[in-house]
Parts: sequence; C-alpha cells; structure tokens
Amino acid sequence: MKEFDYQELHEVQQYYPHGYHGVDKEGKPIYIERLGKINVEGLMKVTTLDRYLEYQAQQYGKTIAVRFPACSIAADKLVSRSVSIVDVEGVSFKSFKGPVQKVLLELRKIYDAYPETLGKMIIVNASPGFKFLWNAVKYFVDPETVAKVQVLGDKYRSQLLEMVDESELPDFLGGSCTCEHEGGCLRSDRGPWKDIKISTYSLQQKVE
Repeated sequence: MKEFDYQELHEVQQYYPHGYHGVDKEGKPIYIERLGKINVEGLMKVTTLDRYLEYQAQQYGKTIAVRFPACSIAADKLVSRSVSIVDVEGVSFKSFKGPVQKVLLELRKIYDAYPETLGKMIIVNASPGFKFLWNAVKYFVDPETVAKVQVLGDKYRSQLLEMVDESELPDFLGGSCTCEHEGGCLRSDRGPWKDIKISTYSLQQKVE
C-alpha cells in the first residue's frame, strides 16, 4: 500500500489530537480523537482541508490493509472492526459552527464510506448539552451506527477499562500509558502493526 506523504502530521496533531493507539481486550485497534481540543484556525494554517481529508482516507485504507491483518495475527482470530474513543470535553453547541462544522461534515463523508469497519464508538466527557444534541441528531443517523455509539459523561474510566486493559489506554483517558519516548500516545501509532515480526508475517501471507 502506497503511503501518503503527509509531512505536516506532527503539526496537525497539535491542533487536532488524534491517532491509533493499542487494542481492546478483543484485539481490535483503537482510534482516539480529542475533538474538544480541535483548533480549526490553527489546523488550516499548517495544512489544507483537501490534504487532511486525503490523509484521513488513507488512514482508513491502512487500517483495512495493515492494521486489521496485524491485529488478526496477534489475536489469532479475524479482526475486521475497530473501536473509536472520542473525547468531547469542552465541546458545546458553538463548537459545531463555521469552519469546524465544515471539517466535521467532510470527515463524516469518509466515515460513512467505511461503516462496516466500526465496531464501537465511545464518546466520553459528554456535557449535558452534548448529550441533548446527540439525542436530537441521532434520529438522522443510520440506526446500525447509532447502536454502536455509547455516550458517557466524565465518569467513564471503569467502563473503558471493561473494554481496554489499563496498559493499552492513554493516561488522559484513565489508563497508565504515556508513550513518553514516542512524543505521546496519539503520536505513537502503537499496536501489533508496529511489530516487525507480525508485519513481516502479514506481508508474506499477502505474497503467498
């Protein structure tokens, strides 16, 4: 699979913290977004919307072609779905106006193209206002997708730990991982797909 040369990723993550980190207890890769920390004005200074969307589409392709096969080998069973954790701390009605709304609407088009890859989405740090907004818009979302979404307030740690080992969960979500030598958990892209032996074996299987 050809890698998209997204040279500005390091800067992009400063304005929109996100990334893959670890696996859940069933071996599914975990994707994390800190939506409440998005700064679209800063984001658009270091990239363009088209390049960011191309990067996100490439990441979905990489998950299917690289992450799922590696996770399947590590778990010794088929893994074809991921888990998303979205931290919405600080998100309000105003957060979805203007340029933020445009970015999120464009991202949704990418998400909608891969509905079968989502196993579960957990939204944490949801304020009463966010919960109200979700209850209003979920009727316009595909029922199968809605069934995969769980919205939690700030008392979410115990429920996350039912799904994810503490060592696989970043410290800012109540886990014990910091990935301090990789610049932080969301920059590490930590997971079985980074294991050289597993990656080599997966590549050999594709060739055969």
